[in-house]
Amino acid sequence: METQPERSSESHNEDTGDKTTSLDTPQPPVLKDDEALARALAARGVPPEEIQRLLSLGRSSGATPATTPGVAATPPQCPIPGPVFQPHPTITFPEFRDSTAEEADKADKVLRQAALHKRRGRLADAAKECEEAIRLIPKDAAALELYGDILQSLGRVDDALAAYRRAGEADPRRASAEKKYAELLLMQDRSVSAFQGPAEVRNPYVAVLLSALCPGAGQYYNGQPVKALTLAVLALGFVALLFWTPLGFATAEIGLSATSVLLIVLLGALYIYALVDANLVARMPVRRKGGWDV
Repeated sequence: METQPERSSESHNEDTGDKTTSLDTPQPPVLKDDEALARALAARGVPPEEIQRLLSLGRSSGATPATTPGVAATPPQCPIPGPVFQPHPTITFPEFRDSTAEEADKADKVLRQAALHKRRGRLADAAKECEEAIRLIPKDAAALELYGDILQSLGRVDDALAAYRRAGEADPRRASAEKKYAELLLMQDRSVSAFQGPAEVRNPYVAVLLSALCPGAGQYYNGQPVKALTLAVLALGFVALLFWTPLGFATAEIGLSATSVLLIVLLGALYIYALVDANLVARMPVRRKGGWDV
């Protein structure tokens, strides 16, 4: 019988006992969380069968939504939008096999050294020692998970994903490796555009022209309604003060007052700001949806 040495990465033992759930206590938040996670994983390019496996794992180790007796709960189906993310690891793993007690003892010493190097920041040495240990005990899920942690610290994301997935294959009950695998997929920057949607290209010339006609119109075109309303209200306020109050042109017969000059300068500054801001914001690569589309 093979002896499994102590590992630096703690294993998680799931409770396999029978659990009962009250059928008269529905848990809609859990279903909503499952659907949100399924959509997030799908946006990252995770295959549908992998999404079902991860969600089933989460339900088996946590709260279970109310279901009809005898009917198994299935995770929500959602299409994979856009291009599919496919990790491209640069490492390979030996085939699963049983290890001897001598190999397990040797691997235990190597893994302890790897954990020590990891704590001291010598990640390259730790990764090499993990590779040596995995060659000795290829079925050890703890060693594979530790290898994934080190690879992730080195920035080798695709290789870390492969190590976490291999750990899950070695021990399907190891929820910690499955969780790290799912979380690392969600953190991939290469698919973040799937959440934001397609970038809306704005024409800076149109934005400037609209702002020239009315301060704030260019900002509304750029998808900034609050800024557009603020600029428009300020501009109308200055115009009203200039033309319909004693602070403005009402006293023009005796020459422009200092207050009139100040209002003219403020209105001009606001006008120039609206033009410059509309031009700069329109040239930004990604904007929110809103305003007038041209």
